[in-house]
Amino acid sequence: MRLVAVLASTGLLVGIVLSALPQEPLPPPLSAGHHEDGGTAGGPGTHEAEAVFRVLEHAGLPLENAVLHTRRDQDPDGLLGRHDGYHSKVTFEDRRIDGGTVAVADPASVQLGGAIEVFHGTGAALARVERLRADAAHPDLAEYVYHRGRILLRLSPYLREPSADAYAAAVGASALPRSTADPVSGTV
Repeated sequence: MRLVAVLASTGLLVGIVLSALPQEPLPPPLSAGHHEDGGTAGGPGTHEAEAVFRVLEHAGLPLENAVLHTRRDQDPDGLLGRHDGYHSKVTFEDRRIDGGTVAVADPASVQLGGAIEVFHGTGAALARVERLRADAAHPDLAEYVYHRGRILLRLSPYLREPSADAYAAAVGASALPRSTADPVSGTV
């Protein structure tokens, strides 16, 4: 019962934080152990994804090595600030994932943990989901994708579904179907 109350209050907190963001972005930098990709040249990044990240941190999820992306030229997907892309992004690692078992273990890779992408509108976020599905090179390594309004939460397929669902619950996001129901071997 207490868990339900905590999750409900966290969902309310996310709503309050997001409703306040258009007026005043949260000040950088991220907490210790996390960093910005540097500067603002190359794309108009905002700090909305950082606010969502802070909610995940507050929920006690095993996060590390977060990067607030503020430049399109350093965004791994190159979509930051584009008309069909997001305007705010944070990538992070989940301490439970062993990088040695991950197919694509590049820094800022969703495979190592996840990404928070914030769009100008819900339609743009859902269009991103369709592009991700169309571009999936390995359907057996499909990401977990959760959605709440303008927020897209992408999580590593190396997480077990209950672990991924805990991220979604922290921000009150809804699951979107994966390309496959089979979990990846080595999930945590």
